[in-house]
Amino acid sequence: MVTKYLIHVDEVKPEPVGDAEGFAGVDSRLVIADTTVGSEKACLFRVVFPKGAYHGPHFHTESDELLYALRGRAIQWVDGVEYIMTPGSAMVIPKNVVHWMRNDWDEPFEVVGIYPDVPNFYLTGQQVPDNWQDYGFAPRKRAK
Repeated sequence: MVTKYLIHVDEVKPEPVGDAEGFAGVDSRLVIADTTVGSEKACLFRVVFPKGAYHGPHFHTESDELLYALRGRAIQWVDGVEYIMTPGSAMVIPKNVVHWMRNDWDEPFEVVGIYPDVPNFYLTGQQVPDNWQDYGFAPRKRAK
């Protein structure tokens, strides 16, 4: 039951992320947002990336991004350094810092994140640079 203060992830429809840019099979939900419980200042999201899924190089001009890994593993590239997120690890990505994520492992990667400065993803000011190779990124082919 959705109330002003409580919501369950299963009560939120997945965002229409499509299949472009490595998003095939990705389940992304804005759990706490202006559109769900009326949050005015922050957004909490949950994303599940299947094997081979990725979110290419991008940055946010309007908010930091805070991440907490629940299950699986993923590469998080932030400001020139590759990190491996595992369950229980957390990271902060300041606004205007280029970053990307890729799941190279067999198990899904599930992460919870917060945009503390905006009430939904669409207000983060996400920008995508054209020159992905300059940011150490290459998509991996999915194994069938």
